[in-house]
Amino acid sequence: MLQNVSLDLPSNNISEVLENSKGQNSTTQDCLGRDSSVEVFFKAMAYFLILLVSLIGNLLVLIVICTNRQLQTSINHFVFNMAVSDLFTPLTIMPVRIVQIISGSEAWKVDSPWILGDILCKLAYFLPDVSLVVSIESLLLISLDRFVAVVFPLRARLITPKARFICIGCTWITATAVHAPYFYTFRLLSDNDNTTYCRSSWAPAFDHVETNKRFLTATFITFVIVPICLLAIVYVTIAWKLKTNIKNAELELSCVQLHRVRKVRDTIRMSVAIIIAFFVCMIPLLVYLFTLIFLWNWYAPPVCAFHNVIPFISLFMLNSWSAVNPCICLTCIKIYRSSLAKVLPFREMSKEPR
Repeated sequence: MLQNVSLDLPSNNISEVLENSKGQNSTTQDCLGRDSSVEVFFKAMAYFLILLVSLIGNLLVLIVICTNRQLQTSINHFVFNMAVSDLFTPLTIMPVRIVQIISGSEAWKVDSPWILGDILCKLAYFLPDVSLVVSIESLLLISLDRFVAVVFPLRARLITPKARFICIGCTWITATAVHAPYFYTFRLLSDNDNTTYCRSSWAPAFDHVETNKRFLTATFITFVIVPICLLAIVYVTIAWKLKTNIKNAELELSCVQLHRVRKVRDTIRMSVAIIIAFFVCMIPLLVYLFTLIFLWNWYAPPVCAFHNVIPFISLFMLNSWSAVNPCICLTCIKIYRSSLAKVLPFREMSKEPR
């Protein structure tokens, strides 16, 4: 859906896009040049950093939730689901990005045996996009769970653990079904100089340009625009209801009930922090794709920034989501911090007498 955004222009060749754009000048020709060694270094290091943080952070989140029974609650089941899905990003697309940045080419490095390279080509784009959709759906489930707990507290118990696990399973089924066409579209292709590339093409079964436009537009609206609107509506409603509950609790309820309301508020703050981080990571790509699809009719202006800088920043921020989420859990949430301190091996070493 979004990981191959640079390939989702009407042409797979950026030079053709520039030629088709009006007002082409010498400045846009510079877009075809390679990055300097300094740019390559910082881009590669940035991706390597979020790869490490994402991989280690999500593993720690999984360990912390599994080892602490207090964290085995409904909202943390969804956080656990996001951590599992987010592991696919550092294990698939990030190494591909790093290799492309360092080599200065999008050529596919694994092409022998051909069938192995073809399978890796498909999985390298299929898994991270499935991961993204699972994360978005998990955020929707978190918001729904908090909505029921705050707005309909007496009905919250009707949502059983079994129902939650079924919902988690549905997130994977939906994401897999939506991106199943990747196993047809993504394949290894060779150009005239026998260089192998991992490309997406709907041909020959469909018209590639039109089908690709429709697929990306549909998935963008369904799994980005609509969820963001729903999340905004749900959390505005939760905030209004929570404010009313706390005001009434201070006047009428007992200390135990007031503590319970405030505990729910703290849980809401955790989920809101995760949602805000998701929005921040998605905003660059959201704006870029929205303007590309609905304003520019798939042809970006002939300005270098719209062909290299902005797409790079958009994809980098999107990929960094898998690192930001565990960082929020492990640094900003007290129970996660205390649980992490208990499972870290060097904690016991620091307590040993010198």
